[in-house]
Amino acid sequence: MMTPFEYPFSVRLERVVLSVLVAGIFAIGIARVPQAISQEDHTVHQQNDHMMTDEQFAELRSKVPLYKEYTDEQIIESMSRMRNLGGMLSDATIVGDVGVLAMAHGYTDDGNQQWMDRFDVISSDYPTGYGLGMAMMSSEHIQTTIDSLEAAGAKKILVLRTETGDTNSLQRQWQYIFGRRDDSSYLSVPRVTSNAELIWGPTPTTHPIMGEIMLEHAQQLSIDPANELVFIMGHGPMTPEENELDLAIMAIHAKAIQEGGGFKDVKYWNVQDDLPPDERAENVVKIRGWIKEARDQGMDVIVVTNSMTQGSLTGRLQRDVEGLDVKFNATGLIQNPRFADWIKAMVEENLS
Repeated sequence: MMTPFEYPFSVRLERVVLSVLVAGIFAIGIARVPQAISQEDHTVHQQNDHMMTDEQFAELRSKVPLYKEYTDEQIIESMSRMRNLGGMLSDATIVGDVGVLAMAHGYTDDGNQQWMDRFDVISSDYPTGYGLGMAMMSSEHIQTTIDSLEAAGAKKILVLRTETGDTNSLQRQWQYIFGRRDDSSYLSVPRVTSNAELIWGPTPTTHPIMGEIMLEHAQQLSIDPANELVFIMGHGPMTPEENELDLAIMAIHAKAIQEGGGFKDVKYWNVQDDLPPDERAENVVKIRGWIKEARDQGMDVIVVTNSMTQGSLTGRLQRDVEGLDVKFNATGLIQNPRFADWIKAMVEENLS
């Protein structure tokens, strides 16, 4: 039997088109709001984005370490899985001169729904739109949502990035798209324009509520805190410099979790999930070593994550610590009701 990359290129490309079209149809089918989701037309998306130039292939390889060893066809297949979704969370009756543009990486359909549900806390008071996706090859979904917010009367728009990690490639891509840096993380897609004042809101990365949520997740599995190690596992950025900055923030949350829960110890580390597999594996070895040491000392180990939702990432993290007899809480931050408290607080603080 041939592997996927042994088929002729034309066949592989047809399969990419089909898979993207099916994904788009399915995503539209789960829309939860009266207003239509402004998902990109994936027929055009295939023609314009996945029929890439040599320069675009070279740009991606220079910016994404994982793609350095990929063939052109493997990059095309990877790009085909990057769904960008945009639309309105508030219904057509909600108008006003202040709006909110919620931004996130994008998850499974269930994860997207969980994320959308958290914005119920503001979407009946403010015109609220969203942009889901990494915007690696297109920013059309973001521009469309900005246009919709302006049509709802917004003269000020809070750009609320709901991903943890202030220094990763996704944040840099968003900064580029909004004209806040000169270089993109992925392809140099069109930058957005708006007649409204765009207010650049904070991420949840450093907010104490995130540590409090992780504490709750640890306490759900805790029996004897004085004899327990809590380990925070994270996705993490790609470069060593950015990772150090991210770990410094995790250290603050770790201290709050230890003090708040009375645990014997709290440790933390990032797997740097977007690194090539052999480099990522080095981080996993460190994590497993710390956990094994704690277990050898007779401590029970609880693993929590700073992932936004339970999905493919938390599944990988759980597999990373298989066989070490740990308790693993795969609940994502947005699955905790307190994440809605952060959303409301950020809107009130930045739009007051």
